[in-house]
Amino acid sequence: MNNIFIHKYFYIRGKKVIETSEGKFFMIPKSDSKKTFHYLETKKFPFFLPLETLYRETYEIYRYIDDDTDIHDKGIDLVHILSLLHIKTTTYQEVALDNVKKIYEDILKQLDLLFQFYQELVEQIMSHIYMAPDEYLFIRNSSVFYQNLEQSRQYLEMWYQKKKNSSKERVVFLHGSPCLDTFIGGNNPCFMDWKFSHKGYVIYDFLYFYKKNVQRLEMQSLFQIYQSKYPFLEEEKYLFYCLILLDEKIEFTSNHYENTVLVQERVSYALKTKQFILEQNQKNQKTNQEEFSE
Repeated sequence: MNNIFIHKYFYIRGKKVIETSEGKFFMIPKSDSKKTFHYLETKKFPFFLPLETLYRETYEIYRYIDDDTDIHDKGIDLVHILSLLHIKTTTYQEVALDNVKKIYEDILKQLDLLFQFYQELVEQIMSHIYMAPDEYLFIRNSSVFYQNLEQSRQYLEMWYQKKKNSSKERVVFLHGSPCLDTFIGGNNPCFMDWKFSHKGYVIYDFLYFYKKNVQRLEMQSLFQIYQSKYPFLEEEKYLFYCLILLDEKIEFTSNHYENTVLVQERVSYALKTKQFILEQNQKNQKTNQEEFSE
C-alpha cells in the first residue's frame, strides 16, 4: 500500500482490518476475484464490494464499511440480492448421472457414519452409572437426531430417484458463503468475500445461509421471500431438505458446561429444522389444494 500510512490493524469476524490515513480497509488472501467480478458485470449484477486499486502482492484490499443495519432487515436484503444473483446466472445442462451418483453416495456415507456415531455415543452414555447433565440432555433428545437423520435419508432417496429420471438440470453461479457476516446491508447492499464462488446447484447458497443464521433469524419468512423470486424445483427441495436435516455431529469434550451448551445448540437446530420442513410442506400442500380446487 504505497504512500499510505498504516495506523493499526485488528480483526473483525476473522477478517484483518487495517486503519490507514485513507480510511479503513480489510484484507483477504488473493483469489480470482477480478475474474469473478468481470463475470458478474457481464450478467448485470452489481451487488459486490469492488476491489480497491491499492497494490498488495498476497492480499486483496477492500474498503471497510461500517454496517449497523438491523439483522432482520439485513436478512431480507440478503435473500433478495441472493435470488437476483441466481436469476441472472441460471443456465441448464445435461444431467451427469456419474456426478449425481457420487453426490448420493457421499451423502449416504455421511448419514451412515453419523447414525453409527450416535448409536455408539448412546451406548457409551447408557453404560455410565450416573449421567452428567450434558449426557442426560443428549439422551433425552437423541430421538430427535435419529428422526432427522431418517427423514434426511428419505429425502435423499426421493432426490436420487427424481434425478435418475431427469435429462436436464439447472445450475447457477453461487456466492459460496452467503450469510450475515459476508453481506453489507443498507442503502448499497452487496456481498463481499467471493473466494468460495463457483457454479453449482442453486440450493447450496441458501443451505449455507440457513445453517449459519437459523439461530439468529426467522427462516420461514426469509425462505418464502427467496422462493417467491426463485422457487426451487421439486428435486431441489428434496436435496435442500436432506442437507439441512444432516447436521454436524456432537463431539463431547471433558468440559461438561461447554458440552451442555453445544448439545442445546444442536437440539435447537434439530427442532427448528424439523418445524421448518413441516411448515414448508404444509404450505405446499395448501397451495396444491387451492390450485386443484380452482
